[in-house]
Amino acid sequence: MQFLKYYQKIDDAISYLLSSVSNEKKLLKDFLGKKEITYVDIGTNVGNYLDFVKKNFKIKQVYCFEPIESLAKQLEEKILGIKKSKIFNYALSNKISNKKFFLYDIPSQSSFYKQNDTYTSVQKIKKKINVKINIFDKIFTNNLKIDFCKIDAQGEDYNILRGMEKNLKKRNIKLLKVELCFPLMHKNVNCTYLDILNYLKRFDYDLFSISKIKYKNNEILFMDAFFINRK
Repeated sequence: MQFLKYYQKIDDAISYLLSSVSNEKKLLKDFLGKKEITYVDIGTNVGNYLDFVKKNFKIKQVYCFEPIESLAKQLEEKILGIKKSKIFNYALSNKISNKKFFLYDIPSQSSFYKQNDTYTSVQKIKKKINVKINIFDKIFTNNLKIDFCKIDAQGEDYNILRGMEKNLKKRNIKLLKVELCFPLMHKNVNCTYLDILNYLKRFDYDLFSISKIKYKNNEILFMDAFFINRK
């Protein structure tokens, strides 16, 4: 009994020490299990996160959104072999339109918004292009049940969520991963992480984990947040 008591204390101490870091792979495996999933990737870019999901889960359907044409074409090879898949070569937001898009030297930084003077090494804009914008709810109209949806849109995340209102109301999306950007990151973004939290709360989506927090001079730049509907 004494041994078990000490073991429990050690186990609790280890768990406490490791609890400051979220294990994203384990989090997803615990939630998604071993079943085949339907996955939506908004802001796929070069497909690094898509590779991660493919490596760790069985995908039966995948839908990728990438406004940079050259990257969208490259993604075609990554979705070969998946039963049902589609790449949409446009951006998502809450209004259908065409809009100026800043193409950065580092593609993952490309955005509708210019960056603040935070990291000069990633701020170089290669050129400006016009991209088509659509709305999530205009595309997913048949109550498709989505197991996992990731949104990484460099400041446009809140507007994308606003365009998902019908699907969120119907709880068609089980698990959401959203990049939360903070004021230091981009210029002229007219919303905050609180807008995203409050908006999703309207549809009973609760924040239940975070990962990949990035800091600059001890201030948060951005982090990934996971939301689920518990009802």
